[in-house]
This record gives sequence, C-alpha cells and structure tokens, in this order.
Amino acid sequence: MKRWEDYLQPNGTLRNKWHITDDDRLQTLEYLVSARQQKFLEQNDFILPDGYQLTGVDVTELKRINRFLLDDIYDWAGEYREVDFTKSSDGVVTHFHPVILFGNAEWDIQRQLNDYVKLSRDQDVVATTLGELITAINMFHPFREGNGRTLRIFLAVLVQQKGYRLQLTASQQAEYMAASVADSATQMTAVLRSALLEN
Repeated sequence: MKRWEDYLQPNGTLRNKWHITDDDRLQTLEYLVSARQQKFLEQNDFILPDGYQLTGVDVTELKRINRFLLDDIYDWAGEYREVDFTKSSDGVVTHFHPVILFGNAEWDIQRQLNDYVKLSRDQDVVATTLGELITAINMFHPFREGNGRTLRIFLAVLVQQKGYRLQLTASQQAEYMAASVADSATQMTAVLRSALLEN
C-alpha cells in the first residue's frame, strides 16, 4: 500500500507528468485539461476515443472516466487510491471509504447500478435513486484526484441512460455542491429532481 508521501513531491505538490512544483499552476493545468476532456465527451455522446461507449451500467466506468480526464497529468489516473482519505469542511470531518473496504463499496455500487438499469424512467423515481447512488459514489471517493469531475460525468451518463439530460443553473450548481459536501442523499435528490430535463 502507498503512503500519502508517495503521491507528493518533496514540497507537497502532487507528483505529475509535467514536473510542476507550484500548486496553483498545477491546479490551473488540471482544470484546463479536464475541462477540455469533459467537453470532448459531451460533444461525442460519451464515447471515449478508443470507441468505448459509456453507459453507466458498470462501476469500472469510473476508472475509464478518471483516466481520460487526468491521464495527461498523473501516472495514477484511472487507478483507485491506495491511501485512506478524509476531508474537513466547517469543522466537520468526513471519512471516505477506507481502502481496505473498497471491494465492498464497489460491489454495493454495482448492485445499485444493476437496480437502476431496471427502473422506469419516472422522473421522481430516477431522481430519488440517483440521489442515493451519487451520494454513495461520493462517499466511495475512489481516486486520489478528480473524484468530483469523474462523478459529474458519470451522473450525466446515468441521466442519459433514462432519456434525460442534466441542466444545472448557477444556484442549482451551488446546491449540488452543498449536497455533495453534506453527503446528503435527500438534498441531492431535490437538486436532481429540479434539474432533470427531457432529452
């Protein structure tokens, strides 16, 4: 198993293929590259350059998405993190799934994806199920970097699977982020219910 230090350069900046040692420069590059890749996927109906069609039926598509977004920057793009991870927001500490339980988390998410495929396309049912599923994947938090961006693309794919598209206004974007930070399936459901549009 890796240690946190294995992901970092001596000054604390993430190791990267560009050998950038400044956090701000790295974050800017990461944003630009991942935004370009996301735009490519949206313009190409979520088909990866190798021809793979993202469908949202397989949990391992998260790895494919993360690799596509960040492979130009990090050697470990598309690989599950090998260190435990926590976040702190307003004094509240969230512990994401420990690495030792990744097998259980992956199995549970795949089970939820299997159930989702069988759902009707009723908007309330889809929004409620996605609220729970997206919150579960957020708590899984399987990657060292890019979890949020990977999840947003996967969500768009899941929405498309049911014949909808996701359109978030600026205020809904803020509500989506608040639901993610709070790890609240109820809040996430409310956001998605108002943001699902017929495709």
